[in-house]
Amino acid sequence: GVNSTWPKGSSEPGFSSQQYKSRISTLTWTNTIGWNKTFDEKHAIDLLLGQECQRYDYHNDYYSKTDFPFASSGMRDMTTAGSDNGSDYYRAESRLASYFVDAHYSYDNRYYLSASYRRDGSSVFGSSNRWGNFWSVGGKWRFSQEGFLNNATWLSNGAFRISYGTVGNQSLPSLYASRGYYAAGYNYNETPGMVPVQISNPDLTWETSRKFDVGLDLSLFNRVNLTFDYYNDVTADALYSVPLSMTTGLISTYKNIGKIRNRGVELGLNGVAFTNRDVTVSLFANLTWNQNRVIKLADGSVEGTYSIIEEGRPYRQFYMPEYAGVNPENGMALYYLNAEGDETTEDYTEAAKRYVGSAEPKVYGAFGVNAKAYGFDFSMQFNYRLGGKVYDTGHSFTGWGMSLMTPLQTVADNSWTPETPDAKYPQYIYGDPYKSTSSNYSSRWMMNGSYLRLSNITFGYTIPANITKKALISKCRIYTSFDNVHTWTASDFIGYNPETYSSGVIAWQYPATFTFTGGIQLTF
Repeated sequence: GVNSTWPKGSSEPGFSSQQYKSRISTLTWTNTIGWNKTFDEKHAIDLLLGQECQRYDYHNDYYSKTDFPFASSGMRDMTTAGSDNGSDYYRAESRLASYFVDAHYSYDNRYYLSASYRRDGSSVFGSSNRWGNFWSVGGKWRFSQEGFLNNATWLSNGAFRISYGTVGNQSLPSLYASRGYYAAGYNYNETPGMVPVQISNPDLTWETSRKFDVGLDLSLFNRVNLTFDYYNDVTADALYSVPLSMTTGLISTYKNIGKIRNRGVELGLNGVAFTNRDVTVSLFANLTWNQNRVIKLADGSVEGTYSIIEEGRPYRQFYMPEYAGVNPENGMALYYLNAEGDETTEDYTEAAKRYVGSAEPKVYGAFGVNAKAYGFDFSMQFNYRLGGKVYDTGHSFTGWGMSLMTPLQTVADNSWTPETPDAKYPQYIYGDPYKSTSSNYSSRWMMNGSYLRLSNITFGYTIPANITKKALISKCRIYTSFDNVHTWTASDFIGYNPETYSSGVIAWQYPATFTFTGGIQLTF
């Protein structure tokens, strides 16, 4: 639970207090039976049969009170409040039943085959499509064990992998997404009542991802390890909240809207750069290149305030009027008038929407170093993301827009004036009487989401064993670690942290928390 109390402000003296309490409980019951057997020292079989059921329960309580008679003395317990400011209670639950089988076969540590099948039923989905069937097959060939490579001393290990399978997803914000129901707590003319809050969709079913992967693993000279994977994932019956007509009295409903494809390449490399009796230095790096596309959509397109889901485009596609800079003659913001072309307008309401970028990064990954020398150890890791846009929906409240806020320094220093007609930002006018920049959605508030982050530095020292063993300690390591040390962002990024939600939206984003940790590890 969380309790917070704060002054109400000069216009409303006193204190307000709110208390939240959430409880999540998950009970899982699993029964499995396994069998394995080795034949002729080369054939190995491993079988697993299982059943599982899961119960999920969520409870949330909320209370709000005001007017604390002893607040000035520091006594602000909610039992002393003079006025009740409202309360709320919410409960939700779901059930999952599963049956599964898993089989593996290998021959002579060279050839491997595997297969699995599972059947899942979830209460989240509609009565017509509650059950989903998911399966996978895979194989691996360790070609480094073949006779024709016996003399290849440079090849420590080599394997070729291939797999195909399906995976189900039931994650939805609402555990009753398929149900049509009413909610209480809505009164009319001082009479208790209920209103419809969701329509029924008995056909709502599992989101299914069909995953194909082919990969290569190589170990060279017992020092360098390389992995390569090509993958193609197609998500069918994708779950999404779609808007409803205002005539229904409701806002949206969940549907299985179409197919989304992710395909790309993953590369991983690690190895020993230098080693001798006392010193070892290892390097590592990985990279993922991914392309996301909507390949089929049941309703043609789903358009939001500043985004759109449309066939042939990324799932997280930004779609809004495009900002065209500043009119050097009067300092007004300009927007492109039409969906194509260079014609501009100062009237935001006349500007057509354009495809102005996607939240999907083009490349992301990590790299770093690990080193050990004379009892000391050191590691450093960087994470990076290249490409992908982020959109600040909180611009009008953070001083970037011309709201009733103190402007950011970069805005104050680079806004249009008659003396600086080529300035980066429009003329800053407190309160924005033209509503030209702070109250609308446009690419004016879009930034490059690329970044490089020094995510961790760790130093350590292990006291020699011949010293610690005298104190009956087999190992004693003293260390210090720093997380989220520094983040380098794109030149046009304004904010604390470009690493945001998958939607690419940021609003009052917190910085990546810098953490310092130190300690002693003892092994007896």
